[in-house]
Amino acid sequence: MEQKVGEIIVAQNRHRVSDASIASSSSSPDHARDGEIERLAEEASARLVINDPRESPGGTNDGLGGIQGRGGFEGHRHHSHSMESLYWNDEERRAKSGSGRGGGPGGTLGGNGGGVPGSMGTKATPLLSPLGPNAKVPFKLLMCNDDGCELHEPADRAIRSRQTGMPHSQFSWTSPPKNALVVKKPNDVQTTEMMPRVVDMLARNDVEAWVEPAVHWETGLGKTWAQDDDPRLDGVIDFIVCLGGDGTILWVSNLFPKSVPPVVSFGMGSLGFLTSFSRESIPRVVDDVVKGDFVFTLRSRLVAHVVKADGSEERRRHIVLNEVVIDRGANSTLIDLDVNIDGNPMTKVLADGVMISTPTGSTAYSLAAGGSMVHPGVSGVLFVPICPHTLSFRPLVLPDSVVLTIRVPESARVEPYASFDGKEQRCLKRGESLVVRGWRYPVPSICNSGESVDWFRAVKESLLWNVRGSMQKPY
Repeated sequence: MEQKVGEIIVAQNRHRVSDASIASSSSSPDHARDGEIERLAEEASARLVINDPRESPGGTNDGLGGIQGRGGFEGHRHHSHSMESLYWNDEERRAKSGSGRGGGPGGTLGGNGGGVPGSMGTKATPLLSPLGPNAKVPFKLLMCNDDGCELHEPADRAIRSRQTGMPHSQFSWTSPPKNALVVKKPNDVQTTEMMPRVVDMLARNDVEAWVEPAVHWETGLGKTWAQDDDPRLDGVIDFIVCLGGDGTILWVSNLFPKSVPPVVSFGMGSLGFLTSFSRESIPRVVDDVVKGDFVFTLRSRLVAHVVKADGSEERRRHIVLNEVVIDRGANSTLIDLDVNIDGNPMTKVLADGVMISTPTGSTAYSLAAGGSMVHPGVSGVLFVPICPHTLSFRPLVLPDSVVLTIRVPESARVEPYASFDGKEQRCLKRGESLVVRGWRYPVPSICNSGESVDWFRAVKESLLWNVRGSMQKPY
């Protein structure tokens, strides 16, 4: 732009995004929330003035432009803001601010007192306006996920996401809970002794305690179901009390292949990386969960199924919280695998095996195989080779929307084995494939002090992450 610029101001956006501008999704509550966020952002951006760095008499010029509003930003600090319409006009600025050459009530604009003088009496020329002749053309977005597709036609012609991350979710009961499943570590003296106390705590809060058939036979406590019946727990249980270690939480994930109620876990096992609470806090925490108003983190899961050599799919679905592992089993020979991502060739594996892990499983077998630790709030899938033949074959973190297909070629020297969370195991025949993707039903794990605080506490206490030895000289 050759025209000399005095000042660029951010004007109030006079054109709001209406519900009618978003097709096929106007009933979603997310749009009402997004509209409120946009309104607040526009009101905040309307108070800001951005100075052109090429002409800033009396002000700071570092090539980034001075920004100052009611919050007192300094001229040398760079901030990015969402701007719906920009105008090259000093009269417009004075009309908006209600002042003359000295700037608005928010303080000096890029200078040390009187503001930036602009060209007086210049005709208003829009630089960018959604309704102006130079506005970019409208477009439509077809956004799809497992639940279906939505067609969006944003009126401001801006591509945006609904939210950036989901650190934790607030939970509250609309009516008091009635049923709780108590899961204990099997054949453990401590958890067996704790069971009567937990059942009594639930009874005092008018909550029916359910236990597995084997636990009911062992302790005689709680309500249970027949061993061979499908109890349909996801439609009965309001929340889960987990007594044990990480393996007990993996068992809870196995009990609920689809929707999982909120899980409150107490560390009574050998590791306790996934357990947020100590056994001493059981009375207080159980009361708090019954009252509601707690936060939880959503721990993502994976679903896998086998496609046979003739192209038919097995109906059995394997749900995992940690990882899916394909390895050579008892064979001493490296395995051959062909890996596709979203139907396209990705790579060929020649290794002891390969692992597809969730962020929760990133601190388990995946970490021992050389993968990175991934925060549970990250929506990703880890692809980790196990002792690969090629040293440049490094681990990857992929979006959780991808579909991975691991196929055993007909020319494979050995037939590998697939295991799911270290429990089930299945031999993959030549020509068969294992399809792995993200699962729509996560495990809602109740937090103690918040998602990040709980996670970093676990990596420091359980894995001794970045802990200096006692014999090392401190800083």
